[in-house]
Amino acid sequence: MKTHLDWSAYDTYGMGDAYAGIPATGGNYAKAVAVCMNNHQCQRDGKGVMCPSYRITGDPAHSTGARVKAFKAALNGELTQKPGEHPFVHPDLAAAMDLCVSCKGCKKECPSSVDMTLIKTEYLAQRNEQQGLPRRARLFGGLPQWLHRWRRPLGWLVAWRNAAPW
Repeated sequence: MKTHLDWSAYDTYGMGDAYAGIPATGGNYAKAVAVCMNNHQCQRDGKGVMCPSYRITGDPAHSTGARVKAFKAALNGELTQKPGEHPFVHPDLAAAMDLCVSCKGCKKECPSSVDMTLIKTEYLAQRNEQQGLPRRARLFGGLPQWLHRWRRPLGWLVAWRNAAPW
């Protein structure tokens, strides 16, 4: 797998540790995913920043640890349905990453410093390379061009709305 980001900071992770749990594919990206040591700090109760989506839902499937497990399964080929299928297009991985808000709370509060924001960025780049940009991302990305194009034809409508007493 060719990555889009530089993962060289994780180059020496797990060297000589037979129990590091590094996935079979993915290189240094897989090592970044394998930083999680499953101490369940991301699933604790009480005050703290750690994973707002988990704190709101209370569902362990939306914790950083569950996301790491989903990534390990994807990189080990456990989520692929067909031979040669890219592991990051599986719906289970998309469901795990859906509520991640990229807040970096996991990097700050996790004793292992799992950087789910960086992992999610690589995941989105890989998924978008395979499937193309989602319609919503294209819409919001192209919004300035659309507004500029439709400014004059719809300008009267905006002026009418702004002049209305309500």
